[in-house]
Amino acid sequence: MPKKMTLSQVMKQLEDQGNEKVRQRYVRDGVGDNVFGVLLGKIRGLAEALGTNHGLGMELWATGNYEARILACMLLEPAALTEKEARALLEPLSNPTLVDELVGRVLVHAPIAEALQVRWMDGSKELPRRAGWKLLAGRIARGLAKDFDVRATLARIERELPTAPYRVKEGINFCLVWVGIHLPAYTKEAIAIGERLGRWDPRPIPKGCTSSYAPEWIAASLALRRGEKTEARKAMEAAAKAKAAPVRKKRAGKRPSARKGAR
Repeated sequence: MPKKMTLSQVMKQLEDQGNEKVRQRYVRDGVGDNVFGVLLGKIRGLAEALGTNHGLGMELWATGNYEARILACMLLEPAALTEKEARALLEPLSNPTLVDELVGRVLVHAPIAEALQVRWMDGSKELPRRAGWKLLAGRIARGLAKDFDVRATLARIERELPTAPYRVKEGINFCLVWVGIHLPAYTKEAIAIGERLGRWDPRPIPKGCTSSYAPEWIAASLALRRGEKTEARKAMEAAAKAKAAPVRKKRAGKRPSARKGAR
């Protein structure tokens, strides 16, 4: 049975779970100063204990605290939001992580999702534009975007991505990848568009992560569904093993001297 907690009780629990090192990392990542430093896993645990609670979610969002807003995304009831309320939640945001959480956990399930998607994709503000593309991607993945013109959307992706702001590029690219993954009839076309757009993301690929380059991302996701590994994934894992091998060998070499000293 979900716990009944007041706003002040939830905020106190979040504050108590905060960690200063995590907080500093979050601040460096650009979430602002109103943050406790709570790991996502602990927020998820609290959300499971609380259950869906739209009123509390709205109260948490109003605090402006980063973790409170992440938690709010896990408590809000999508069907309870009006278009005006949804816009008031998202449009003032300056952090892409919060945008993605609000879209992926709440807005994509809301009855007003399509109206928001169209409005934001056609707008001029960076993070709402990102949200619009991510909304479309989420609706595609859930089989909710049944009447949209896929080819016109792909043409728009190829036209708009090159000149879009970076955070919008991420949203557009995400949508391209989701078309390639979830609409098999358009997989080849999505990959071809990704190849023409090229590697627009200059960031190095974090260890264990998939490339943001659409052809590789699509191929890796489809291979994973089949229980296979792409050549890029095999090469990455082989490189990681080769890098770790000298470390293991060096450690093994120390064991005889340790035993000798113990005698």
